[in-house]
Amino acid sequence: MLTASFEYKGIKFEGISEGGIRTSIICPSLDFMFDFGYINPDKIHIGKILLTHAHLDHSCGIPYYVSQRSLRKLPVPKIYVPKALEPKLSQILKLYSEIEEFDYECELYGLNFGDRVDLKPGYFFKPLESFHRVPSQGYTVYETKRKLKKEFASLHSDEIRKSKENGIDPTEEISIPLVSFSGDSKIEYVLANEDVRKSKILFMECTYYCEKRDVSRAREWGHTHFDEIVEHASSFENEAIVLIHPSKRYSYRELNDLLRKKVPTILKDRISLFLPPKS
Repeated sequence: MLTASFEYKGIKFEGISEGGIRTSIICPSLDFMFDFGYINPDKIHIGKILLTHAHLDHSCGIPYYVSQRSLRKLPVPKIYVPKALEPKLSQILKLYSEIEEFDYECELYGLNFGDRVDLKPGYFFKPLESFHRVPSQGYTVYETKRKLKKEFASLHSDEIRKSKENGIDPTEEISIPLVSFSGDSKIEYVLANEDVRKSKILFMECTYYCEKRDVSRAREWGHTHFDEIVEHASSFENEAIVLIHPSKRYSYRELNDLLRKKVPTILKDRISLFLPPKS
């Protein structure tokens, strides 16, 4: 199966996203994947799943993932899900464990919007409200840095050192939204969340691109239409916008043609399709 890849300033992503079929996008350097809607044994080593919602094209690989990691005696994986989904997914995994007659090991976390979860030193993520037909959330991953506090900016280095010796931290943490992932959502996910609009990288669901399904039909099903992206083009402050989850009604050639014809100038150099090579 061909997969897509995207790299921006040294951060690599790989995976596949097809509307109604499968979506899973992996960030190897930070050891996590957004959703797990297809089964690829080569990716079992990734230790964390950030699940946006429970539709099977985004979640069906999870029981297999947990089972395989248990069989291979890999470290217990961490799976982060919308709060409302936690008890049901826990029950599903318990039933699969019983069916297989094999103990599953995983840590399942139901998150509220805005909860902070550390990924690794220098990085954390938060779930943010998305707008789909079922309980759902997008995610923003932040990079953190230490910055000298304003009140110390004019001080000599000796004075700053003395403050440190006296137990006063002259620095403060600043967080930069690095990458956001919408999952399936109406465009309100972008419009309502400043950190999503400001993320350096935005993976955004865009299922429909033309009159095959109009905007009203897209919104009825909790999806985004490309015409809405065009309408709100000035809202996007991202350095890179990667469109995912296209309907299988479109061939890859159609998608490329429609994007080229309809993309506004303000987005032209920042937007791309997450498609396999030679598509």
